[in-house]
Amino acid sequence: MASVTLRGITKRYKDTEVLHDVSLDIADREFMILVGPSGCGKSTLLRMVAGLEEISEGEIVIDGKIVNHLPPRDREIAMVFQDYALYPHMSVEENMSFGLRLRKLPKDEIARRVGEAANILQIKPLLKRTPRQISGGQRQRVAIGRAIVRKPKVFLFDEPLSNLDAKLREEMRIEIAKLHQRLHTTIVYVTHDQVEAMTLGSRIAVVNVGRIQQAGTPEEVFCRPANLFVAGFIGSPTMNFIDGTLLDEGDGPRFKNEVMSVRIPLPLDAQAPRAPEGGKPRSVVLGIRPDDIYAKPPEPADGPDLIPAVIEVVELLGHRKNLHLKAGETKLLATVDAAFAGKPGEKVSVWFNASRVHLFDKDAQERISLEGRRFPR
Repeated sequence: MASVTLRGITKRYKDTEVLHDVSLDIADREFMILVGPSGCGKSTLLRMVAGLEEISEGEIVIDGKIVNHLPPRDREIAMVFQDYALYPHMSVEENMSFGLRLRKLPKDEIARRVGEAANILQIKPLLKRTPRQISGGQRQRVAIGRAIVRKPKVFLFDEPLSNLDAKLREEMRIEIAKLHQRLHTTIVYVTHDQVEAMTLGSRIAVVNVGRIQQAGTPEEVFCRPANLFVAGFIGSPTMNFIDGTLLDEGDGPRFKNEVMSVRIPLPLDAQAPRAPEGGKPRSVVLGIRPDDIYAKPPEPADGPDLIPAVIEVVELLGHRKNLHLKAGETKLLATVDAAFAGKPGEKVSVWFNASRVHLFDKDAQERISLEGRRFPR
């Protein structure tokens, strides 16, 4: 197995730069996910690692060797494509062994490798069939098997599950996770599906407009998003964003906008001095996930931290409901228990789990850490 290092990777097509000084370290045996929206540059980056795209600037290092000018066959990688790329006139066995036959390996070695991969992927009964005689999920297993028999140092997956239906995607996610555990190999996996990213990756690199926005474990990226893009892209349903200002009212910072006021607790050891009197309020964006918004029928005794809202739409999701709310001109999405009885048009009182809010600078769109900070009063 091998590590993969990207150093200042830049890609240009004539005058258009699509990847901008991308650097990333992928450890030996790590399962690295490149996730981002369509057109963000993640597949181009993967194809550059594979040697299918030329590098404009930077270096790609595999197992300690710079491979910029090596052809794909000499990089000791194997790639699994979105569209399977199987030869329709060949049997499953012939598809899996094709690369080994080109390399003129002994027949008994080819048969052994194909048999091992077929056992791992549970496709041994399919070896004599052609691709048109098997299902989409089975074709993807064959494509993965063709990569396994090469015994590469690095596996590259380019959105391998996007052509499968929801049930098959779930099954294949589990199979790929088991495969990584069994082979203990380095995997670089491209997807636009955040569920795949969160469930498969040991680390995630979130890509947008040709740059890595954040790289970290799934927990780090979900719980401490580095900027507004990451916060909005990772998580389903998506995070709520509310524009406002941050003030210190003497007993801790408070977020305010036209219709809501939310107190933000600081850590107990935050002892930094307050800003001077008359300091300008900081323009921020508050982010709160739907699971951290609560709602109840309004009562006369409701305090200032409860936000009046109206239910616009209710979506039943089995054991949960999505409430689409409107507080003044601000739209909110809350995920509540299915037993919640509110209906469209009814008023509710809403409050946030203030310890779970995220704050971002409105101009820079970067995350604001609350630890040890005080804000204008």
